[in-house]
Amino acid sequence: MRKGVVVACALTAALTCGCSTQSETPTYRVLQEDKIINADMWDQSPRMMAAGLGFTQIIGIPGLTTDNTSLSKSLVALAGGTWNTVTCANGQTPQLSNYTSAATPDGIAKTYGQDVYYSDGLPVEFSWPLLPSTLTGSDFAVMLNNGQVITPQVASIYPNFEYNERSVAVLFGHFGNRIDPTKPGALYPVSIAVVNGGTELKLVGPNAKIVSAVGMSAKAPGSPYTDPSVPPDKRGGPRLVGAKLSVMSTVGDTGPKAFDQNLPNDGVTLYGDQAQYRLRVYTTGGMTPDGVRGMYPTDFSRFFKLVAKSDNGNNVAIVEANHDYTIDGQSLRVVGLADLGKKQDSYDDCYGDDKDNYIDIVLSGSKVAVSKITTVYMPSTGKYSPVYNPGGPGNNPAPGVRYSAPSAPISQPVTNALDDPLTVTYPADAKAE
Repeated sequence: MRKGVVVACALTAALTCGCSTQSETPTYRVLQEDKIINADMWDQSPRMMAAGLGFTQIIGIPGLTTDNTSLSKSLVALAGGTWNTVTCANGQTPQLSNYTSAATPDGIAKTYGQDVYYSDGLPVEFSWPLLPSTLTGSDFAVMLNNGQVITPQVASIYPNFEYNERSVAVLFGHFGNRIDPTKPGALYPVSIAVVNGGTELKLVGPNAKIVSAVGMSAKAPGSPYTDPSVPPDKRGGPRLVGAKLSVMSTVGDTGPKAFDQNLPNDGVTLYGDQAQYRLRVYTTGGMTPDGVRGMYPTDFSRFFKLVAKSDNGNNVAIVEANHDYTIDGQSLRVVGLADLGKKQDSYDDCYGDDKDNYIDIVLSGSKVAVSKITTVYMPSTGKYSPVYNPGGPGNNPAPGVRYSAPSAPISQPVTNALDDPLTVTYPADAKAE
């Protein structure tokens, strides 16, 4: 709940820190540049595909620093966040993001244009890329289950900053609480709509066609704070809203130089000539193994399963990376995951990934065999681990804190874009930096 010590801390920080509220920063201005390169379309029609509360209270916690991990851990716990126990290779220095998914007000100001305090995260997924310069918090109306309508404090394309992404608006504001959604007093969004709040949000489609997003809306799935005792299919964790299979391309797999710390992370950089095809999945949150740690390029078999359908109607389950599967006499292989972080010889708690709304499953083999893939599964039960929004429990959850829930079992149909990649570039002559 947003009462007591958390509110007191927020008000004290806002009134006494001496910080000025920023309306613009150089990094935020770069994110607002209208530059889109080979970005995915997820539908032929422009629409809001999904939207929902990811987590509460951990965005904008003053005083977090790796110089005093004991104090920072306490500050995060008071806000309902988690602080991971981190073990890294010799010589590696953990970053704040390796310890926690919480963020400082200054960190948010750099990528969202304004500092916020103890705010909640709500990503909104569109079928076409956004025109970044038109995105503001006032573009959205978030209706809660008590009938209240909330205007977000800020909005940004971050962390989906790569030029071939940019279809997600991430909103920060105060959108709910952590009460079990079946109990009285639970507060969470039930719908999200694009409104004209003084500006007009626009989307970009084929042939640089620009359309207004005003009037687009989506129902929210409810609270991400479902009780741990609910059946797996009732969990409130992240979902997939799209999966698209295309010939591998690295065009647009870059971003502004200010954000290149986890780049290059494309399939070709990680796997070389083996990266022939890309099955990109589109998520409703920054899918992580525990809510903090980055997903590794080697994590395919821990989280994913693909199904291909042969000509005789039989399903072929693809469950392991670096294993050849035969469909109708043709072979395919999952090489690994990409669009996470940089290639490394090994991966540990210091691995940094971009935690955005895209994960690439990189494939090699026959185009005929690859084209038979019909479905992406994230079973999230049994031998398959669930994934979490950044509000998840981490590997060292604080006692008595309710964290955002794990994913329910996910089944997502695959769009075949092997012959037409279904992408957008704006302006038409845009080039990477």
